[in-house]
Amino acid sequence: MLGKSCPWCHRTLLIHKIKNLSNEVKVVFLKADVEHGEWIFNKNFKGFKRLSELYKKSNKKIIFRATLPLLIGFDNDKANILSNESSQIVILLNSIKSESKYQTLNIQDCNQKFLKLIHNNINDGVYQCGFARNQSSYEKASKNLFSALNEVQNIMSRNEGDWIFGEELTFADIYLFPTLIRWELIYSKLFKCTEQELLDFEKIIEWRLKFFKLTDVAETCFDSEWKTDYYKAIFPLNPSQITPILPSLKEIMQSNAI
Repeated sequence: MLGKSCPWCHRTLLIHKIKNLSNEVKVVFLKADVEHGEWIFNKNFKGFKRLSELYKKSNKKIIFRATLPLLIGFDNDKANILSNESSQIVILLNSIKSESKYQTLNIQDCNQKFLKLIHNNINDGVYQCGFARNQSSYEKASKNLFSALNEVQNIMSRNEGDWIFGEELTFADIYLFPTLIRWELIYSKLFKCTEQELLDFEKIIEWRLKFFKLTDVAETCFDSEWKTDYYKAIFPLNPSQITPILPSLKEIMQSNAI
């Protein structure tokens, strides 16, 4: 179960698409109920209208928040939560052998320290910039964010191949893409990630375009929903709810290819 605007959900959807798991795992998209601050189903799912209802009826004993992504199984129509942690779901999905007749890419594990750098300083880092409560917190988050981006750029410069660690696609690529594909539309504008232009990172821009062109990856990107959900729903960062005039994601990718 996924939300189209959530970057942590995007990680899991990337694995689902790249591994071609449509026959093995069904994807259900939910939408944000901004007024009540929770996820709701587009139509009734197994009798549930809200994600919180599914959580309450599941085997999850301690529930703080009904979050996505969510991997569930059903036993006699009883929801069994397998995981609601994106990092765990990514590993679980990657372990499934696809029965598709089409060849799929292998996704390898990678250096865990580097993966944490991407998660903490880039994936979380843009939010630490956007939701900083004071100038010093913002500047610290921005410094960590762009330091991490420079480290990614340097690794890409040293390694030969299309991906962060060379010839093989790894979890590092899966973690990095959802943040960087939202950059121009969301994070650089709404979250004040402005210390450097992303275009300054030539290797990263080249990598992002190659990743975007992988089979079915473009289908995981919902730029219209991103703009609506971020600019309309995150009231503290945009109380006017004005959505800036922005290029489409397709136009951004085309300009990167020139």
